[in-house]
Amino acid sequence: MALKELTGLTFHTLDSKNRLFIPAKYRGKLKYYVLTSGIDNCIHIYPIEIWNKVVEKINSISLPNKTHQRAFITTFFADIEVVKIDNQGRILIPQKFKDKYSIKSEVVLVGAKDKLQLWDVKEWEKFNKQFMKIFNKIKAKLDI
Repeated sequence: MALKELTGLTFHTLDSKNRLFIPAKYRGKLKYYVLTSGIDNCIHIYPIEIWNKVVEKINSISLPNKTHQRAFITTFFADIEVVKIDNQGRILIPQKFKDKYSIKSEVVLVGAKDKLQLWDVKEWEKFNKQFMKIFNKIKAKLDI
């Protein structure tokens, strides 16, 4: 069973080989995930079927400054890793991502609608504290 939207928050520990357990509620029948740099200080983990839609969206973007567009596409796609889930439900987190985002062994996996976000616990706590201030300001305006 695959969720239409990826939701929730789970705490994990990377094993000694930098593998992350992906909870069954996120896995479904998926075998491959795409890891890329997030806009915030985290790793974005896309199910492969969603990733293809992200690529379509990126291909449709036309920035007025073509140098900026080339720089974005080159940089964004250079950082991507495709990983396969193993029989125990784990994916490998490449060292380059651990280094870039100061990820230690304690991590938070956040469902963010169409992707998962992988955060170092301390970075998540800082981000979440800031986000909650924003959320509290706008929640009264949201009609949901």
